Amino acid sequence: MRHVSWVAVVMCAACSTLTPAQNTRNEDLFTAARSCETGSLTVTGISTDGAPETRTTGSGGSDKDAFVKCFDAKATPIWRAYCEKEPNADKCARK
Repeated sequence: MRHVSWVAVVMCAACSTLTPAQNTRNEDLFTAARSCETGSLTVTGISTDGAPETRTTGSGGSDKDAFVKCFDAKATPIWRAYCEKEPNADKCARK
């Protein structure tokens, strides 16, 4: 429980620099990332640009590939929805 509270504080510290759409995107990305935790890989937060921050203990990093595959699959629809609302945002530029 303490860990969740700490993450909320860290995420709220970034809230002042993010738009409401970015806040919603990052909350959804954090939930998706947490659901992809594997073995000793834990999610510690989401950066302001939507990248997951992780910590791995005792596995030599072997859990990272499974996490990346899972997170990419779950994050894609979140990014699509965000980019439909904010097409000119960073990481949403349509070429």
